[in-house]
Amino acid sequence: MAASGSSQSAQERREAQREQLRKQRQAELKRQRTVRTVVIAAITVVALAIVAGAGVLIYRSMQPAGPVATPEGMSAEQPYLSLGAPEGSGAPVVEIHLDFMCPHCGSFEEINAEDLATMVENEEATVHIVPRRFMDAQSTSGDFSSRAANALVSVYADDPANALAFQKLVFANQPAQGTEGLSNEQLWAFAQEAGASEQVKADIDAKTYQPWVRQVSDPHGEETGGGTPYVEIDGTTFEGWNTPGGLPEAVLAAGGGPAPSDGGGEAAPSDGGEG
Repeated sequence: MAASGSSQSAQERREAQREQLRKQRQAELKRQRTVRTVVIAAITVVALAIVAGAGVLIYRSMQPAGPVATPEGMSAEQPYLSLGAPEGSGAPVVEIHLDFMCPHCGSFEEINAEDLATMVENEEATVHIVPRRFMDAQSTSGDFSSRAANALVSVYADDPANALAFQKLVFANQPAQGTEGLSNEQLWAFAQEAGASEQVKADIDAKTYQPWVRQVSDPHGEETGGGTPYVEIDGTTFEGWNTPGGLPEAVLAAGGGPAPSDGGGEAAPSDGGEG
């Protein structure tokens, strides 16, 4: 009887062990199912978030750009500042693309500033100034061209008569590539020297016209190849800007005056502002 009782106890122990193993397997399977459910749920949430984010980006990309501030009387689509003879007056139209960080634009200003001012003052031409910002990356601040262009538009909005004086002052103090560029305080000082009111300081600090520069005038400049300085007279590229006197001679010829001298239109072209 003792042997039988001992054998029964061993059998019971084996049954108990088997039951324990069965429960352990069930528990492990349940745990694995739970882990799979959690992982799938997490992946689903992340995927939905990605899809939702992509949807927002697509939605935003399809929306029209918000309104940009422009000087009074100027449409948001106009990519230039207009000076000199009135639009549609029949005077030659001179379009000039400039970036305040571009050293070749500094050369353009040094050679042509006085002639340009005379043309504007005497209304010998309708002058379109297209402020660019494609050389932002050449300043350590990453935005000097944009800030300087915004400052020019701010001065123009305050009083167009001060725009060329401000432009000349900034180029006369042009920062080198690889530097931070002029500060907003310095830009305001030059604007003030050019005759600007306190409103210009507020517009410089608020970057009021920077969206217009980035969304309207700079993309317009890219359409011509993107380099600066870039000059057109009545829609035709003019490459003789680096010959002293070449620009006014060409404008005079475009207006029906005598043809420019041999040096007026044959000078070396801009290298695209990459200097």
